[in-house]
Amino acid sequence: MTRTTRHLLGIGGSALLTLLIYVANDLTPPQIRLALLYLVPVLVATWYEGIWWGIAFTLVAMALRLAVEVEQQVGMTVALSLVNQLSFAAVAGIAMVTFRHLRRTQEQLALLATHDPLTSLVNGRAFSARLTQELERNRRYPRPLALLYLDLDDFKVINDTHGHQTGDAVLRLVAEAMRSSVRQADVVGRLGGDEFAVLMPETDATLADAAAKRLAASLKTVFKGTPTVTASIGVVSCSAAEANTDELLRKADQAMYDAKKAGKDRVVQVEIKS
Repeated sequence: MTRTTRHLLGIGGSALLTLLIYVANDLTPPQIRLALLYLVPVLVATWYEGIWWGIAFTLVAMALRLAVEVEQQVGMTVALSLVNQLSFAAVAGIAMVTFRHLRRTQEQLALLATHDPLTSLVNGRAFSARLTQELERNRRYPRPLALLYLDLDDFKVINDTHGHQTGDAVLRLVAEAMRSSVRQADVVGRLGGDEFAVLMPETDATLADAAAKRLAASLKTVFKGTPTVTASIGVVSCSAAEANTDELLRKADQAMYDAKKAGKDRVVQVEIKS
């Protein structure tokens, strides 16, 4: 759902519901109590647009409720109706706070489902899904695409020598370095342990190789002092419509292992041709 669609649903839907409830409440006798339904647009606005929009619709609802109450109910004064509206506002306030808490919880769960909690990079499952989406797009509009597969060299030694807290700090710094070394359109993911990957749309073999070498150089400076951080990087570039997710990941992983065998701290590139 785009931001514009969500905005239209939240504000437009709430406004339409408020109008419909007002008309129904005004046309029905006072014995039929429809005024509580104003909570619906209030909560819709709160869910999609935030608590300030919920407050705005609460104030509108209070004004409309007051007008209908004073008009329909014999002996109802503005002062008495204001007391009723304050009661409605209290109920609406509790409901809005609860809804915002539920929304934040939903967003946090969604983030945990797609992102690595240590580095805030996308996790392996989400990265594979993004790669699959990009390959499907490339089948319709064939364009170059590159995948970088990175594994830190001797990371177990870092953990054993300096402790897991230092190891976690290294992983976070590596993630930051990777984010700052690639373009905004690129997708950086942690596939597990000390293995990372970068999906680079619209990137040919030459650009991918240059990006990988630039990244390898920047990693050496992420941790001041000791330990020294280096990485072996496998690069796969393709424009083949028949390429699939598993094939790209497998070839990138193999290229990374070839970099390890060749002496570590280097880049090995392969290309999938159509």
